[in-house]
Amino acid sequence: MGTSRVAEWRVGRLISIIASGKYPNCQTLAREIEVSPKTIQRDIDHLRNQKCLPLEYDGVKHGYYFTRPVSEIAPLQLTRGELVALFVAQKALDPLRGTRLQKLVAESVSKIAAACPEAVSICWEDIDAAYAVKTTGVIAADVSLFMQLMDAVMNRREVTFGYQKLKGGAREMRRVSPYHVGQLQNGWYLIGHDHARGDFRTFALQRLSGLEVHRTRFQRDPGFNMRDYSSSGFGVWGYAADAKRFEVRIRFTGWAARVVAERQWHPSQSITPLKKDGSEIEFRAELAGLEEITRWVISHGRHAKVMWPKELNQKVREELHAALNNAGS
Repeated sequence: MGTSRVAEWRVGRLISIIASGKYPNCQTLAREIEVSPKTIQRDIDHLRNQKCLPLEYDGVKHGYYFTRPVSEIAPLQLTRGELVALFVAQKALDPLRGTRLQKLVAESVSKIAAACPEAVSICWEDIDAAYAVKTTGVIAADVSLFMQLMDAVMNRREVTFGYQKLKGGAREMRRVSPYHVGQLQNGWYLIGHDHARGDFRTFALQRLSGLEVHRTRFQRDPGFNMRDYSSSGFGVWGYAADAKRFEVRIRFTGWAARVVAERQWHPSQSITPLKKDGSEIEFRAELAGLEEITRWVISHGRHAKVMWPKELNQKVREELHAALNNAGS
């Protein structure tokens, strides 16, 4: 590593140790990072004076600490090349899905990607579940599209592209202010403000074509928060802040109860055991949309029963009724 890279790594390591809450001082930090106490002192002065981080010294515990969470004050800045490397690495790991090695690497990459939430996110969900594996690798078009989108996001440039909706026929042209590129539920998506619709939309990269990055720059909406947007729905879809919220209650039995209880499906979820052996639970969450959770309920068959709201109950009934009609035709 070059000198700047070494200093960058050392400062990042220093921040990480202080953020752990162990109140280290210059001596303990120097031993941990294997540099002199004078170097540590210079780094601390740099964090305070140049980076303006809320770093304080506790006279009682004789060590340094941050006055607010470090994730809010010291996000990791990745270059475009490093982000592309993460994208390619995620694709290259497909043949190893379900192994200990893939899980270890995935967790490590997730920590890196989570450090730059304004630009990109990688969520390695359902790692142990069975699903189709892509073994053919990454094609050049995948990487090219990803690189162009990351440039647009990071430079705040508007984009246009053709988009194929799941329920639509012909491709539709969209003009979008791109805010975020993320890996959600094993797929890559662009989240941006759709000009024609006047609201934020989520676009699957594999259904996007003819991307053009324009010189026109846009101002990010200061009220937009990617975490809030992504947690408003149940799966990939996100909803506006003023969208109607539903308190969802679903009762699961048998194998479904155990599978649901083992995982984090949504940030707002709560799970209440109804039987001591875990064979019956009640799942609760607050959601803005019901489309994806409708499919999730149906996927558990007879072992899922919608208790609330009535809108979700009706959607499940309609889907099952249509499925039965198709099966009988």
